[in-house]
Amino acid sequence: MGQPGTLSWTWALCAFVSWAHVGQAGPGPQYLVAVPAVLESGAETKFCVSVLELTEPVVVNVTLKSTAKSATLMSLHTCIQDVHTCIAFSVPVVTNEEVMDFQVKVEGSGFQSEEVRKVLIRAYKPQTFVQTDKPIYLPRQQVHFRVVTLDSKLRPASKLYDIIELEDPSGNRIGQWLKTNSDNKILQLSYFLSSEAREGIYKITVTMGESKVYYTFTVEKYVLPKFDVTIKVPDEVSVGDESFEAQVCSKYTFKQPVPGRVTVGVCRPPLGHFHGSPLIRVAAHIDESNSHDDTNPVCHSETKQRELS
Repeated sequence: MGQPGTLSWTWALCAFVSWAHVGQAGPGPQYLVAVPAVLESGAETKFCVSVLELTEPVVVNVTLKSTAKSATLMSLHTCIQDVHTCIAFSVPVVTNEEVMDFQVKVEGSGFQSEEVRKVLIRAYKPQTFVQTDKPIYLPRQQVHFRVVTLDSKLRPASKLYDIIELEDPSGNRIGQWLKTNSDNKILQLSYFLSSEAREGIYKITVTMGESKVYYTFTVEKYVLPKFDVTIKVPDEVSVGDESFEAQVCSKYTFKQPVPGRVTVGVCRPPLGHFHGSPLIRVAAHIDESNSHDDTNPVCHSETKQRELS
């Protein structure tokens, strides 16, 4: 509480604080009215009133005024009891923003107090967004996209879209939807690309009166990423070695590592066939059922899991 006429701003709240003296030495009735300093146009909001230390009934009138009109938000007749209440009201609709007077008047049989403060009423326009299910398409694929308009509380709002257009890279209109209403939902639409669809950037345009929203996606003939595999092994390995190191490296064509599982098999040629035969080779399919037969290769395989760090 403060002296008559004190204005307190905390967390965007405009508070009216005052108390009246009626010639006595002791304090008289006190009152507090709190209202947001910025109000949303057309929204439901509330202000709170507290009247304390009453010695007689009083009347509290709260009015919202502009240069063109005024609206009485509350007329409260109190008894000789403390009052704490919150009143809901509809904020006047404005085009952009407007400053209005928030007037509080407290009247009793022996005193009168009046305070006026400025509040800002601002119109928050809904925002419209467009989104496709992926950024790149192939010819003959179906383009799924959605249009949504959100209010100031991020809820789907009802919006009439005058025209929704789809243009190819040459600016030709290849699809359109007329007078479509969202009905407080997310609008789901789709379009089939022909097998001869031009490669390039396609544009979706959503028109609502004088405002427009744009979104683009790409059509191109792409292929899934390919990768190469390289194997590094020693040129020679001694028959006395219990192990040797082999490196298997796999990278995409754009030089990024490939996650996955690799199986490496090593075989020693059968006895009597060392001349002109490689000492070590990688086997894709390995059969160890005859590994103890000197007339068949001796093989060993291991599997490793490669994870991206």
